[in-house]
Amino acid sequence: MRSVTINDKMQVIEGDDDIFKYVAINNCTLDMDTVERIIETGDDWCQCRLCGNLIDIRNMMFIDSKTRAYAAAQYRPHVAGTAILLDSKISSYFANVYLKFSQPKTPTRLFTNESEAVEWLYEQMRNSTFYKE
Repeated sequence: MRSVTINDKMQVIEGDDDIFKYVAINNCTLDMDTVERIIETGDDWCQCRLCGNLIDIRNMMFIDSKTRAYAAAQYRPHVAGTAILLDSKISSYFANVYLKFSQPKTPTRLFTNESEAVEWLYEQMRNSTFYKE
């Protein structure tokens, strides 16, 4: 397992289970530079093997629309799914609006329970057609 902190805003953690966690820290405001660097770090560590992404935004204050649109537009065929971990049903309402308008390129779902999010990612990985013939 490896871990690195990017711009004192996000921690990237490579799990032994091919789940990559991107955890917001310090009540951050997410910016384009940080998103570009976390995507680059995850892809560098992953080396295009099948994986799932768990994005924990429970400790994030804000992300601007340009940065959200950039993150949603990322399509990497080796990412079977993206689970976004929220702290409440209220924040889930706003995140659902984001999902509706941004239309992420990979399967994406919202969760308030981390173990349910991880189980969903495993399911996405099991059902992925990536590298299957």
